[in-house]
Order: sequence, then C-alpha cells, then structure tokens
Amino acid sequence: MSDFPYPTQIETLRTFAKVLGVKAGNKHLDDKAKDKAADYRLLNEFSNEIFDYLSKTFGNEISTIFKQGFHAYLTEYTNHVSNIYADGLSRSEIGIALCKTLLSKHVVNTIESVLRLVSSKKPLTVAFFSFQETCTSQILAWLDENDRGWEHYYNSLEKENKAKVKAWKDGEHKPNIQSLLFLQTWSQGPWPEQIDWQKVRVLLFIASIMDRTTKEEGSSLLLEECRLLLWGAKPTFNFSQLVQSHQKGYKDRISYILPLVGEIQQGLKRTIVKNGGQFEYFKAAIDKLEQQLSAEEHKSHFAYWVHWHKARMYVLNGKLEEANALYKLGFEECLYRAGINQKYIIEEAIVIAASQEKPDKVFLKHLKNALLMFNYDIPSVQHNDSSNKFSDIIEDWEVQSWRASLYRVFPKEGMFPEANVPEIEANIGINIVTDIDEIKPDYRHPNRKLKIGEVWKKTYPQLVWFAELEKNDVVEKLLKQGANVNLTSSSGDTAILMALEALNLREVPFRSLDDSLFHLLSGHPHSEEAMNRCTDKKRLLPLISAVQSGRPDIVEKVLEMGANANQRGLTDNQTALNACIKMIGIAKDPKGYWDSTLQMELTPEVLNSIRRVNSGMTGFTLEDQLEFLSAQNSDPKFRQIVGLLTSFMSGELDNRIDIVKMRLIANRLIEAGADVNAEHAAPVKGYTPLMLAAELDETDLFNKMLSKGGNPRKTYFCKNTNVNVDCWRIAEYFGSSNVLVTLREIERFFPNSSRASNYH
Repeated sequence: MSDFPYPTQIETLRTFAKVLGVKAGNKHLDDKAKDKAADYRLLNEFSNEIFDYLSKTFGNEISTIFKQGFHAYLTEYTNHVSNIYADGLSRSEIGIALCKTLLSKHVVNTIESVLRLVSSKKPLTVAFFSFQETCTSQILAWLDENDRGWEHYYNSLEKENKAKVKAWKDGEHKPNIQSLLFLQTWSQGPWPEQIDWQKVRVLLFIASIMDRTTKEEGSSLLLEECRLLLWGAKPTFNFSQLVQSHQKGYKDRISYILPLVGEIQQGLKRTIVKNGGQFEYFKAAIDKLEQQLSAEEHKSHFAYWVHWHKARMYVLNGKLEEANALYKLGFEECLYRAGINQKYIIEEAIVIAASQEKPDKVFLKHLKNALLMFNYDIPSVQHNDSSNKFSDIIEDWEVQSWRASLYRVFPKEGMFPEANVPEIEANIGINIVTDIDEIKPDYRHPNRKLKIGEVWKKTYPQLVWFAELEKNDVVEKLLKQGANVNLTSSSGDTAILMALEALNLREVPFRSLDDSLFHLLSGHPHSEEAMNRCTDKKRLLPLISAVQSGRPDIVEKVLEMGANANQRGLTDNQTALNACIKMIGIAKDPKGYWDSTLQMELTPEVLNSIRRVNSGMTGFTLEDQLEFLSAQNSDPKFRQIVGLLTSFMSGELDNRIDIVKMRLIANRLIEAGADVNAEHAAPVKGYTPLMLAAELDETDLFNKMLSKGGNPRKTYFCKNTNVNVDCWRIAEYFGSSNVLVTLREIERFFPNSSRASNYH
C-alpha cells in the first residue's frame, strides 16, 4: 500500500492490465506505476501497448470497447483526483469510495457493452458478479447448456487439453489469453463446429477478468456494488460525498490545531500587506505547528501544507533558492492527495523554479508533467513519445513567461518589508528594434549569429534576419558565401519560412507578396528537419505558410523540398489540409467566418493560442488568459477596435483569397498523403478535414477525400446536444445539398452503427 491515498493513473492502468491478463513481465510499467511525477505521455504509451494486444487477439471492436471503458473511467477519476482533496484518508478508504461510485459504474457499462456486441443470446450480466463459484466455471456451464456443439467439442479434446478445460471448470486455473486464442485449434473435428468461437473466447475472457479481479483488494465490495447496479439500485452517494464522510472523523481529531493553521494561512496570503518582524513570527508559528503535529497520521497528511507555507514564507522574504527547495518537498507530498491545492502549489512552484539564477530544469519538467497529468493545462510541445529531454516537454518561451509572472503570482506589495526583492529578467513583450539600418551583414562569416533587440535579445543567423527584412541582395551574397539555409533563430525561424511569410495573404500588416526571395532560397537543398520545423511559440510551419500564400505552385515546391503533408502547426495544432479548407470557408463567407470565430467556445486550445501570441504579457495559466479576455471584452473601445478589425479582415483582406486556387492546393495536399480523417481541436474537438468539406458543401473535395480513405461515419461529440455527429448530420445541419447527394448514394456502404454510442 502506498502512503498517498489516490492511486496514480499508471498504477490504475497496471491493475487493469493485470486483471486483463496482459501485464506479465512489463517491468517498465511496474517501475512507473507509483512514480507520482511520471511523464504524462507514458500513460498513452502503456495504454496503446495493452489495447493493441487485445485488438490483435479479439479484434478492433472488442478492444475499442475496453479502451473506451478504461479511458471513460480514467477521465472521470482524474477529474476527482485533480479537484477533491483526500487529506485524512487512507488508500483503503479511497478504494471504498471508488468501488461504490465510479469503478462499479464503468465496470458494468463496459461488460454490458461487450456482451451486447458478441451475441443477442448471452448469459445474464449479473452472472459475472457472483461469489458462488468462479465466473469461468459458470460460463462453461452456460455454454454446455446453450451452445450447440460445445459438449461435443469438449468430449473430442485430447486428454491434455480436456484437463485444461476441466481445471477451468473446477476453478483451479484461469484461462489466459493465449489459451483462448488457440482454443479452436484444440478441436479434433468434425469441422466446422457449430460454435461461435468469437463469442466463446470473449465470454471466457470476461470471466477470466472477473476471476482475477476477485484476487484484488476490495473486490468483494466492487462485485457487490456491480450486482446492485445491475438490479436497478441507484447510488446513495457520489464520490465527493463519500470522501467527505470519511474525512469527518479526521477533521474532528485535528480541530485543536485549526486556529493556528488559520492564522498562518491568513498571514501568509500572497497579496496581504505584511508588517515588520512578521517573517520571524510566522517562522515560529510554523515551528509550533510542526511540534503539535507529532502524531504520524497528522504529519503524513499535513506535510505538504507545512512545506507549501514555509516555501511561500521564504518567497515573500525574497529568498527564492530556499523557497525552491521547500516547494520540491511540498510538491512531492501533495501529489495524489491535495486535490485542487495541487494546482496552486504547482503554479507557485513553477514561477520560483523558473526564477532561479539558473532555472531548475529538472524540477520544471516534473511540475509541467503534473500540470498535464492532472489536466490543469494542455501540452505546449507536440512530442507524443515520453522523453527525459527538457525541450520535448517545455519550450524556452514558457520559462520566460513563468519568470515574468513571479510578481504577478507574488505581488511585491505582499512581501515582508525587510525582504530583499530580487530583480528577475525575462524575455517577454514586443522586442523593439530601432537600429535596423546599423545592422550590417558579415560576408566573411556567412553563418554569423546576431543578437537582435532592445527589450530582450533574440538570436538570429544573419541569413534568417536579412530574409525576414526581405533584403534579397544580402541574402543572395550570403548564399554565395556558403550560408547554411538550415540554420534557425533561437525560436525556430528559418530563412525559407521568412520567405514564405512574405507571401502570406492573411497577414496584417500586409506582406509584400514578392516571391523572388522564395525562389532564391528554394533553389538550395534544404534538410527535411528545416522544412518541417515549427517555430516555438506561434508554431509557424513552412507548409502551412505556403498554403496561406494561396499559390498552388508555392505549395508544390515546398512539398518537393521535403515538407510532410501531415505535420502540424499553428497555435491550434492544425494540418496544412485543415488550414487550406478553412481558407476555402473564409473565401466563401468571410463575414460568417469572423462571426463564428468571435462566438467560438473558449476551450483550452483557444486560450492556449491567446497565451502564445500575447508576448507573455497576459500571465501563464489558462485562467489568466480567460481573465484577460473578460477584461478586454468589457472595454467598449476594445470592442470597437475588434469590430473595425473584423470588418477589415472580412472585407479587403479575405477577399484576396482565390477559391479556385485553394481547391487546387487542397487536392495537391490530398494527393501528397494528407490525412483526411485527422482529428483537430478547432472548430470543435474531433473535427476532421472531411467534416469541414461536408460543412462547406465542397462536393468535389469531399469525393476526393472519400477516394483516399475518408470515413464519413467518423464522429465528434457535440456537447450541446450530447450526440455523436457524423458527416450526414453535419451536411444536414449546414444544408450542404451537394454533399448530401453523395452521402445518400454511398449510405449503404457505410452502415450507421449505434454500437459506439452505447458504450457509455
């Protein structure tokens, strides 16, 4: 049993894999199960490994049901871990609350979904939750009575295999996946047997899961709760209520220290004005509290709170190094215990770790992982594989944003009067350059790097700098002197990207649209990495910039140079095809596009986009961006400016888009292998390029996508209607009459399965 109450998500997955019978020998999974600061991407890696194995054994549909069942549980569970504090609770008490609420619900839903899939004639679901005998023996007895051919199959088995099945009947062994996989091969004939082997395998597989579950702690309560649900009983309490009921006794036991806790908490608020001498006063108060917390029970549950407030006390006294060490202790103790306080501790700790004289990168990685594991934030780096490399989870601009937020999180007016307030420099804000004409090229050293900026310094290879200025003659001379076209600025800009941005139709202020620099640079071989490199903050990508030029010839050349049609870019992580079809939509109805953009739901992805383009001036959390937007939208002058800007964008600017050329670009991207079913977060989570084409009634593009594997039955979940929406529903809603004709013609080839919507 761990000393923290909530199991980690990876620990939960390990238990799930264990009862499925697919965990054997996975030492990496064992090692990471109780690592509270594990890389958040490991969860997906381990999950894919498990469900890919199930898919190969039982087929995609069965694997998908188990995967959806597990992730539905994990999503709800993580939401509770992230918000409901478990101070005073043991691992066993959390387990009881989970069995009575989340776990039993999702176990029943998943098993019922699997049973619906395999056969209309099936054992009663409640039979899987009986303690009278093993579940496997009950299913084998049911097969004897209900499945023609099973008895003959069993009697025809060779002695060794018959003994295996008998051992399952007698409860001496449980069937493993390999045995179930080869079950049919044990038959001695005649063939074909009158047996539905897929159904038999799945029923025995579920039975083996339930039999393994009975060996886990708390299984008797879980199975009892499942039985009650199946008989129609309604849950008496929700998870939060059960946790609170368990905490009642604990709160009574610690009531004697609460006045001192309240005094420390109030006095060390980050915004409250402090008086001289209070640092020593609160230091003594915390020492007194620790002495009163002599009982091990109180120490384990109060440790994170004490370290947290000690750390805050040192920050408010200007001692960031001491505070950083204490935040590490508080962070370690708060995970999987402190509910929403985890978020507050992490956000305080992250600005302190970033504000060290040399940012504490190891601690920053752990903090960012926790933000992502608990869904307090969304990833900034699009790197799907787990990694120990700092740049594979954190971008440099984030560290600067955290540093810049030190006195936003800890206002100077809330610091102790005697504090030595440190000066923290951060590379944020608009980087003004006034001496552009004084920056001269160095042809003797063509790859020389320049430090540009007066507010803060950005590093440019001089080729990139002069390409950004569109100094074609300088760029040409540098290239002749051997300048490397693959070099990037400190934020990932390349010379070819600068040339493409000069062609951007939708950039404000207007770009030159002069293609001479692009032709000059594109005549030199570029590395695949350079052609697929996103910039760090705005995530500009050469292929998407080429699409935004509106020129098929430019897109063609960029693809020839090594651009990957499925690489993602921009702040909302789009593919080039998605960006292209959006531009078709803008060209068709510019005003409608901007109206819908202004009414867009403020999802985490939208807030992250705002954070990325606002030069670090709006804080670093998603909530900071929401507050910034609320303040701006309440300002009449700001609303007037937005109105003028959108009127300009939907008029003069967006009218420059040539819809015929954009369709040619879309076709070329599809031919280059662009994924027409790629899921995006905008305009809504789960939307695909095929769905966009259906919405816009782009029938030729839609048909082209169908021919390249487009799946019109793929759905996104509409939160407003609680319905899974496919292309038929999209086309009907938007009145896409031409696409509807196509959909009706192909409908018989794409049956509308209701299974997916019945999983949960």
